[in-house]
Amino acid sequence: EWLIKDDEMLWRFMSDDDIPLTNNEAERALRGYVLWRKGSYGVCSHRGELFRQRILSLVETAKRLGRCPQEWLRAIVKACIEKTDYPIPAELCASSPCR
Repeated sequence: EWLIKDDEMLWRFMSDDDIPLTNNEAERALRGYVLWRKGSYGVCSHRGELFRQRILSLVETAKRLGRCPQEWLRAIVKACIEKTDYPIPAELCASSPCR
Protein backbone atom coordinates (compact mmCIF):
# COMPACT_ATOMS: atom_id res chain seq x y z
CA GLU A 1 0.00 0.00 0.00
CA TRP A 2 2.84 2.42 0.85
CA LEU A 3 4.68 1.62 -2.37
CA ILE A 4 1.59 2.36 -4.43
CA LYS A 5 1.15 5.67 -2.66
CA ASP A 6 4.78 6.64 -3.44
CA ASP A 7 4.82 5.14 -6.93
CA GLU A 8 5.57 8.44 -8.68
CA MET A 9 8.52 9.10 -6.36
CA LEU A 10 9.92 5.60 -6.82
CA TRP A 11 10.17 5.96 -10.59
CA ARG A 12 11.25 9.61 -10.77
CA PHE A 13 14.78 8.61 -11.84
CA MET A 14 13.34 7.42 -15.17
CA SER A 15 12.23 10.92 -16.21
CA ASP A 16 14.65 13.17 -14.28
CA ASP A 17 18.13 13.37 -15.84
CA ASP A 18 19.59 14.88 -12.65
CA ILE A 19 19.06 11.62 -10.75
CA PRO A 20 21.75 9.01 -11.51
CA LEU A 21 20.57 5.56 -12.54
CA THR A 22 22.93 3.82 -10.15
CA ASN A 23 24.00 4.33 -6.56
CA ASN A 24 27.69 3.79 -7.31
CA GLU A 25 28.64 7.17 -5.85
CA ALA A 26 27.04 6.30 -2.52
CA GLU A 27 28.65 2.86 -2.53
CA ARG A 28 32.08 4.35 -3.22
CA ALA A 29 31.62 6.82 -0.36
CA LEU A 30 30.87 3.95 2.05
CA ARG A 31 33.64 1.65 0.82
CA GLY A 32 36.38 3.09 3.07
CA TYR A 33 34.21 2.72 6.15
CA VAL A 34 33.25 -0.86 5.30
CA LEU A 35 36.85 -1.89 4.61
CA TRP A 36 38.09 -0.24 7.82
CA ARG A 37 35.40 -1.92 9.89
CA LYS A 38 36.11 -5.31 8.29
CA GLY A 39 39.87 -5.00 8.76
CA SER A 40 39.73 -3.79 12.35
CA TYR A 41 36.91 -6.11 13.51
CA GLY A 42 35.00 -3.17 14.94
CA VAL A 43 35.86 -0.97 17.88
CA CYS A 44 35.73 -1.70 21.59
CA SER A 45 34.67 1.71 22.86
CA HIS A 46 32.27 4.53 22.18
CA ARG A 47 35.21 6.93 21.81
CA GLY A 48 36.78 4.66 19.22
CA GLU A 49 33.56 4.65 17.21
CA LEU A 50 33.30 8.45 17.43
CA PHE A 51 36.91 8.74 16.22
CA ARG A 52 36.24 6.47 13.26
CA GLN A 53 33.07 8.36 12.29
CA ARG A 54 34.78 11.73 12.45
CA ILE A 55 37.91 10.72 10.57
CA LEU A 56 35.92 9.06 7.80
CA SER A 57 33.63 12.09 7.57
CA LEU A 58 36.66 14.36 7.25
CA VAL A 59 38.23 12.13 4.58
CA GLU A 60 35.06 11.89 2.48
CA THR A 61 34.36 15.62 2.77
CA ALA A 62 37.93 16.44 1.74
CA LYS A 63 37.71 14.09 -1.26
CA ARG A 64 34.45 15.66 -2.43
CA LEU A 65 35.97 19.13 -2.12
CA GLY A 66 39.09 18.06 -4.04
CA ARG A 67 41.35 18.61 -1.02
CA CYS A 68 44.02 16.46 0.58
CA PRO A 69 42.58 14.85 3.75
CA GLN A 70 46.01 14.57 5.39
CA GLU A 71 46.79 18.26 4.92
CA TRP A 72 43.39 19.26 6.29
CA LEU A 73 43.83 16.94 9.31
CA ARG A 74 47.33 18.34 9.92
CA ALA A 75 45.91 21.87 9.88
CA ILE A 76 43.19 20.86 12.36
CA VAL A 77 45.70 19.23 14.73
CA LYS A 78 47.96 22.28 14.45
CA ALA A 79 45.00 24.55 15.29
CA CYS A 80 44.22 22.40 18.35
CA ILE A 81 47.82 22.58 19.57
CA GLU A 82 48.00 26.33 18.99
CA LYS A 83 44.48 26.83 20.42
CA THR A 84 43.27 28.69 17.33
CA ASP A 85 40.14 28.28 15.19
CA TYR A 86 39.82 25.18 13.06
CA PRO A 87 40.44 25.66 9.35
CA ILE A 88 37.08 25.39 7.59
CA PRO A 89 37.14 25.25 3.78
CA ALA A 90 35.35 28.14 2.10
CA GLU A 91 33.19 25.64 0.17
CA LEU A 92 31.60 24.54 3.44
CA CYS A 93 30.91 28.12 4.53
CA ALA A 94 28.94 29.00 1.39
CA SER A 95 25.70 27.32 2.51
CA SER A 96 25.86 28.04 6.24
CA PRO A 97 27.50 30.66 8.44
CA CYS A 98 30.91 29.60 9.77
CA ARG A 99 32.31 30.69 13.07
